[in-house]
Amino acid sequence: MEENGKLNERTFEDIVVQLIEKINKPSIKNSLKDSIIIDKITSEVVYIITISKVAQLIFSNKENMRYIEDKLSEVLGNQININVTFENKENYFMRKLG
Repeated sequence: MEENGKLNERTFEDIVVQLIEKINKPSIKNSLKDSIIIDKITSEVVYIITISKVAQLIFSNKENMRYIEDKLSEVLGNQININVTFENKENYFMRKLG
């Protein structure tokens, strides 16, 4: 991973797809699918934006957070932590388009 997080958005989308495929808990898989966006990746932290309240609730559970971090670490090939922020879906897309 590049230290400055300058991977392209296509790569970020591919990482999300791989993460969702690795998750074998249906409630988590369904809640995160189409609801998380990777904003930035550093060598130790993946910055994720959730755009649904349900996904936000999934990440607020420490056990779920560790599980997702483990699965994301498998995808990326090194131990990482997740930093999650919530953004209203409409606000997120307005910011991206604006």
